Amino acid sequence: MECRLAHSTGEWSCQIKIRYEYDRTGERLDEVNEVDFGSRITDKAEVEHMLRRAQEAVLHPDVKFEVFLEDGWQEKVKGKQPLRFSQNIVCIELTGPDLTDLSFVDLPGTDTCSG
Repeated sequence: MECRLAHSTGEWSCQIKIRYEYDRTGERLDEVNEVDFGSRITDKAEVEHMLRRAQEAVLHPDVKFEVFLEDGWQEKVKGKQPLRFSQNIVCIELTGPDLTDLSFVDLPGTDTCSG
């Protein structure tokens, strides 16, 4: 997951995107394509729900991502085997007056916290 924070004078908002860099077999695409996953979110309570849907879309590359924006998407992908891992990336862009300009990437399997 990639997270981009940006300071703005407007109200807080979030845009979730999917960046397609690889095909289903893991081969790098000739052209990177980043698409908005749904419309801009202004209710913080909706972010986690939409991030989970975007992650499902990335793990189901044979299903159009728009399906995961619809109610009842679970029924539409029932029986389709998701990938265990994808190199394509869910991006989250947050803007708001209390944010600092910052970008970071969270890679799976790179837990640096130890107890």
